[in-house]
Parts: sequence; C-alpha cells; structure tokens
Amino acid sequence: MISICKKIISGLCFILIVSSLVQITSAQALEMKNKINISQSKSKTETSKKTTYNKVIDGDKETLNISLLPLLVSTTLQVPLELNNDESAVLYQNESGRTLNSGNIFNKQHHSIGIIDIEIVNNDEKAQLTSTILENNILQLNVKTKNVSNLINIRVKTSATSFSTYFTKSEWIHRGGITSLSLSQKQDITSSTNSVLNSAIKIDAWDKIKSIHETDIKWSNSGGMQDQFDCHFDFAKNKNAWNLEPSRPDVDYFSTVVASCNPK
Repeated sequence: MISICKKIISGLCFILIVSSLVQITSAQALEMKNKINISQSKSKTETSKKTTYNKVIDGDKETLNISLLPLLVSTTLQVPLELNNDESAVLYQNESGRTLNSGNIFNKQHHSIGIIDIEIVNNDEKAQLTSTILENNILQLNVKTKNVSNLINIRVKTSATSFSTYFTKSEWIHRGGITSLSLSQKQDITSSTNSVLNSAIKIDAWDKIKSIHETDIKWSNSGGMQDQFDCHFDFAKNKNAWNLEPSRPDVDYFSTVVASCNPK
C-alpha cells in the first residue's frame, strides 16, 4: 500500500512539473522573443551591375546593408525574409493607401513580434525607395535615381520585440478615484525622428499592451484606451508614466488629443 502511494505521489509530482513547464502566461509568452532573420543572399536582382550584401547581427536586431551600382534609373531587387511558418511582414500604409518603408512582422495569431525598417543611407542623390512585400516573405525594393554612376547604400533593419522593449513595468493603480493602467515607458520608445517608423513602433507597442492586459478583469473600452495610448505616444512623450483609463469615454483620436489624452 505504501509502495502504491509513493507511485501515485511520484506521478502527481511529475504531472505538476510538466504542467509548470508548459503553462506560459500571455506576458511570459510575449517576452519570448522570436528571431527574425534576413537572407544575406539575393533571390533576384535586376538592372544592377554590382550588388553586395553585408549582414550585421546585434542581439535581437539584424541589419542587412546592401550596396548597389545601378545600370538604369530604376533598379529592382528582392531579398528573402527568413520568417517562421505563418509569420508575415506588413509594411505600414498611410491614410491615402500608399505603402511606406517601415512596418510590422506578425505571428499566426496576428500579434506584432517585431519591426522592419528600410532606408537609403546618406541619400545625397535624392534617390527614391519603394518597398513591397511579396508572398509575405520576399522584400522587393525598387530604387529610382537620376545618377546611375554612384553607389547606393540601402539598410534593412529587423528587430524582434517584446513588452520589455518599450516598458519597464505596467500596473493597475487608482488615481483620483479612477482605475488606471499605468505604463512606465522607456525613453527611447519615441526617440526616432522617422514618423513612418514611429507608426510601426506604435502599433507594435500597443499590441504588446493589449495582448498582456486584455484578459484582466479591469480591462475594457479597448478603442478608447488605444486612442489614449496613441495620444500619449504622439504628444506626451516625456511624461513619467502613461496612464490609460478604461472609464473615460470612447471618443475619436482627435477628440482625445484635444482633451490632452484624458477625454471626459
């Protein structure tokens, strides 16, 4: 009988150990940063007589430096993004529907797991760069230039991100009798001067907040809270903490901005 009890206890302990290993909270899951890779070799290059690639890896960031000497005023090349299954890259579009040179990388649950940013470095020739994602996994770059005799340098950056990329902590607090989600943001969350890149970062950071906290009992009014977050991101960069309050009315973004991020 004692032997049987020991076996049962051992079995229960094993189950508890396994369970503790496989159960991951949403916050922990988002801290498990995916690796986002860029292929160092091109899959297709057109109208370019010399193209070189150099990849630099720095922690969760990868930078692919591309140098090309075009034959024609319009040069197209394709670079494979080494994404995992069911992941996709989506470049940011402005209100008029124009695709820009920064965007997000999403997993199969459509959570943003990282940022992609493409730019021409030291663009003295005023070359124009247009980026397109083909089949979720191929980055197509088109460069238009007036001078085909000068080298053009393109930088493609990918960054795998998590909640701790942008925030040191988040907690529910009460202030002035109102329940508030208080976010302690890192200073560099809005340090970029690239407005398009900031748009992608804003999407990425909000996704992290919502994914972690939307199952909280105190969470509600997602649309209104997102407008409050966007307002803080755009206009309250230097506040010590960003406070998002579900009880505030769900008005539009403009009205939230006019109310100093605190609509009543």
